[in-house]
Parts: sequence; structure tokens; C-alpha cells
Amino acid sequence: MTFMKKHSFIQVDFHSTVKLTKAENSKISKWLEMASVVIEGLIKKKKIIHPSWLKKTYTIKVSVLLCGEAKIKSLNNQYRSKNKVTDVLSFPTFENLRKAKTKQDFTGAEIYLGDLAICHQRTIKQSHDFDISYWDEFIHLFIHGCIHLMGYDHELSLKQEKLMEDWENQALNLFSEIKKKGP
Repeated sequence: MTFMKKHSFIQVDFHSTVKLTKAENSKISKWLEMASVVIEGLIKKKKIIHPSWLKKTYTIKVSVLLCGEAKIKSLNNQYRSKNKVTDVLSFPTFENLRKAKTKQDFTGAEIYLGDLAICHQRTIKQSHDFDISYWDEFIHLFIHGCIHLMGYDHELSLKQEKLMEDWENQALNLFSEIKKKGP
């Protein structure tokens, strides 16, 4: 199921292996639409990626899988050699969108950022732990994952952790503003 506005710059392709109600699917659609505005703001206004990536780019796409613990544990083990459940995994198409685009980085009019896998059970647990709604935690994980897809990694150093945290905070503050207005 793809969620996007007719002319949106950010397009999100959402899939779920978790059974969702029609109302939950509708809510995810609306919240991903609002989060897409946030990601677009980070890219176009805040310059979270190098401007050279935006020349002749009309669409940025990302794929999101909402899955259970067994699936995310399997993916984490297969791709990161970590045999444990995690909250979100990011699989970027490009190594780093923070640096200038090269001739080898062909994208055409579309950039496919990559794939995200978000664990449904972890989202539930963390929403309880942080005393926030499931939807707020889901969007937090989506934003966190998208920032990873753009080349940021909090596991590299304390400096990189701080930089990624700053981007996340800016994004979540912007999301709160958009959420107040509604989709």
C-alpha cells in the first residue's frame, strides 16, 4: 500500500506483515503523510543531504515494512550479524547522501532512499516505556530510520550520535507542529 499525496516530493511505500484494521491503515496513511512533509523539510529547507542530490530530482521514495519480532530479528541477524530484536532497521540505497553526488551515483529524476523495517511489538513496548502513543513512537522510528537512510549513523562516534540526535529533534519538533494542524 503506497501512501502519498498526488504531487508529493516524498513517497512512502508501506507494507505490513502485521494484521492491521482498516482504521489503523488509515491512521498510518495520515501519519506517514505528515511525516513525509517533515522529511521533505529536512531535505529541502534544512539541507540534511548535500544539495547536489536534488538537482533534477522530482521524487524521493522510501519503503517501510511493519513487521513482527521474528522477522526483524531474522533481518537483524542476516544483515547485521546481530541475533536480537531491534526497533528499526535501515537499508540505504546510497552509502552517504551527506557528500556531493558523483557521476557514479545515477538516480535520474527519482532517488530511492532505501528500505526500513519497523518492529510492531517494539513500537508498542517503547510507546509504553516513553508514555507516548503508538503512532508517535512509530513516526519517531520512521524519522530515525529515514535519517539513517540519508547517511547518518549514531553508532560511529559520540559526535555523529549528537548530530543525528539534533536532526531527530528538529524533525520531531516539526512533526509536532504539523500534527497540531492535522493532515
